[in-house]
Amino acid sequence: MTKLIALIFACLALGLAACGGDDDSGGASGGGGSSTGQSGGSSSAGGTSVSMENIQFSPKDLTVKAGQTVTFTNNESVPHDVHKESGPGADFASGPDGGMQQGDTFKLKLDQPGTYDYVCHVHAPGMAGTITVK
Repeated sequence: MTKLIALIFACLALGLAACGGDDDSGGASGGGGSSTGQSGGSSSAGGTSVSMENIQFSPKDLTVKAGQTVTFTNNESVPHDVHKESGPGADFASGPDGGMQQGDTFKLKLDQPGTYDYVCHVHAPGMAGTITVK
């Protein structure tokens, strides 16, 4: 029984090591802007922050100027992600489904005006929001 428990913990540790951490290579470019997955604190000057907690984006809907950076931060122990559902330009994503662990950030810069609908694939359809770029 002890060997079985040790084996289970070893498998869990390997699984967490494979899933955790930052993806500094970023997601796909889209919408006339660029996106990069980065770890860090709050967003830079002129940027807007979106918190991921209580299985929601907060704020859920926001309006930004073209070229302004939006920083998504996972503030809970539940894994999340950010994926474009609709809007102008190419798709964007924070990485694989559930790839953002607690403390991870995803920075998104959209240059093309329009309304972008986004969702967390892990918690869709309830965890969704919009970014309006003017």
